Amino acid sequence: IARVRSTTPTADLLAELKQAKDEIRLKLHLAGMEARTAWEKLEPKVDELERRMASAGDAAAHELEAAFDQIGKALARLRDDVDPPKPPGPVL
Repeated sequence: IARVRSTTPTADLLAELKQAKDEIRLKLHLAGMEARTAWEKLEPKVDELERRMASAGDAAAHELEAAFDQIGKALARLRDDVDPPKPPGPVL
């Protein structure tokens, strides 16, 4: 999950988390059972991180960043499992 800083660290991380979560939800209707099971395990962790980030404020943002990185990597893996990146086409 790529990071783009625009406002406060907490707001940026929260926006990234919500975007990844929404993207995966949209793709899950086409996914197999394994991906759905993985999402069911991951979604409560994402929800909890969202709650903690929303209530923590900027002072605690760097403390939550490690949790974000871990969950963000899991979200990226699940996103790639649901919709694998396309290989680059031939250069013409």
